[in-house]
Amino acid sequence: MLYKEYLLQEGIHENHIIYMNFESFEYRTITTEEKFRQKLDELLPRDDKKVYLLFDEIQMVTGWQRIVNGIRVSFNSDIIITGSNANMLSGEIATLLSGRYIEIPIYPFSFSEFLHVKGIESDSRKVDNAYDKYEKYGGFPSVVIAEESIKDTILSGIFDTIVLNDVLLRAGVKDATALKFIIRFSADNVGQLVNASKIVNTLKM
Repeated sequence: MLYKEYLLQEGIHENHIIYMNFESFEYRTITTEEKFRQKLDELLPRDDKKVYLLFDEIQMVTGWQRIVNGIRVSFNSDIIITGSNANMLSGEIATLLSGRYIEIPIYPFSFSEFLHVKGIESDSRKVDNAYDKYEKYGGFPSVVIAEESIKDTILSGIFDTIVLNDVLLRAGVKDATALKFIIRFSADNVGQLVNASKIVNTLKM
């Protein structure tokens, strides 16, 4: 994590930086509040110096909010948490953490940022071609910097991740195939009147 590297460069001792990525092999089994608490009990230093806790994809841990609140109350700490699915919606965080946080949303590249990454000046003749690419593939950083041959594959993976991890689990949808079809049908019919009957009739075809 880049922020951990920044802290080390600022002279923060490594023992006072705790970085946990809950999608990593090392921490993937920590999925409950109790396991989270036990692991932190092993890692937290027992002095009065400030400790920096960096939790990546924290939504993988059930009940993480109580642990984070407990650390905030009991330790001199800065806590950075990140998440990438619907469990991290700001409305829910506001309720669970009682407003004791600063939210920093991360969005895909804007077109101006896209041009900057590509090294294209805004008055360049390459802008029109760049916009065609931006319109086709969007502004996800991993897609923007990827080779042309694998952009579609990466986008497909992002789509599946959002559908499976966010929509299906959150809404309790059981038919993933039907949901994907409805999403693609809606995307293909942007700007047109679409009703439930039309979708049902198309599914029956």
